[in-house]
Amino acid sequence: MTLKVKRRSVLKGMAASAAVIGFPSVVRGARMFEGRTLSVFSYAGPFEAAIKTHMLKPFEEATGARVKMDVGWWDMLPRLKASPPGNPVYDVVITDPTQGFPSIREGLFAEFEPKNIPHAQAIYGPLQENWVQKERWGVNLGSAFMTLAFNTEMTENVPQHWHDLLKPEYAGNVSLYDALYQSLFAFAQIKAGEEGNPGGGRAELENNLDDVLRYAKDHRDLVRVWWSSAGDFIAKLLQKEVMGGVVHSAPAFIAEDAGEPVKAVVPTEGTAAVHLFWSVIEGTKEKELAEEWINHFFAPDFQAKFGAEGKQPVVNLEAAKMAGEINEFYQRYFPTSKEDWDQISYYPYDIYFEGDNWAKINDFWDREVLRTS
Repeated sequence: MTLKVKRRSVLKGMAASAAVIGFPSVVRGARMFEGRTLSVFSYAGPFEAAIKTHMLKPFEEATGARVKMDVGWWDMLPRLKASPPGNPVYDVVITDPTQGFPSIREGLFAEFEPKNIPHAQAIYGPLQENWVQKERWGVNLGSAFMTLAFNTEMTENVPQHWHDLLKPEYAGNVSLYDALYQSLFAFAQIKAGEEGNPGGGRAELENNLDDVLRYAKDHRDLVRVWWSSAGDFIAKLLQKEVMGGVVHSAPAFIAEDAGEPVKAVVPTEGTAAVHLFWSVIEGTKEKELAEEWINHFFAPDFQAKFGAEGKQPVVNLEAAKMAGEINEFYQRYFPTSKEDWDQISYYPYDIYFEGDNWAKINDFWDREVLRTS
């Protein structure tokens, strides 16, 4: 099953959504940032498209500022570190723990002022309670659930649990992500399920990290192809180069919804989401404007558009409900309530980055699992 297993009728068509979803009409002082420029780093793809379509112009009109947006993936940190001292290339960035945690440790992010980002208080509570937001280093969101996706023309027995991947019919015909934050967790969940503790992958990593690493090495032959982009995985799945595997949620959901021979399953045990957060850069001369940007991103009206049209999970619960009312796709696949979000937690980044774990895991992953060195 997916997080949403029952289709509900569309309550409002997309044509009507424009009347329902606008942009915040009240901000802290209309056009109070007139003539200023904000330098933003955003992820490419759905983030870039949603921001440019639904947020950029209204933000500029409301604040009077001009936005200079740069997009990419894991290239934010090198660009930021190459900035001249006291003149950072970005004012505000979206990032993930692999770059964000080191950035916090190195003093590259500034503490935000909560009163300037009131919409952050509407984020699903446990996400707010994560230390990044609690200690004011960034405002959290959850993205891209870990999902099983299989070609239904190659098998009628689509796995329902992580440890089902061990069944002989899938051996050597599975694709996993070459990035360890997802696939090591997948191996931990497989190991836990095989040992009679489905959903116990986090505890396995916390208590038996070395055993999980060895398990990943011993079971690497389960994998036929390591994918590096979700689009590449879906292409190989449709071309029947692989039977299935583990991937980010949205591409699998979109393929299934489009009528492709794809079945996407998000097991209820141990559902993990990518941890993303917006952070203000230390040394920026536009700190309040950067905080205004984050506040607009988490406003319920933009969040609803982000979910309904961008096909991304929405962490503002009011907006999540709204996105589900507007768009049947969102209603079917994504969380629209606190109860839905209660099934989801972040990947265990805190374990990955404890002590010297990250260097140790990376080295083992490259040498013994991917065997790239």
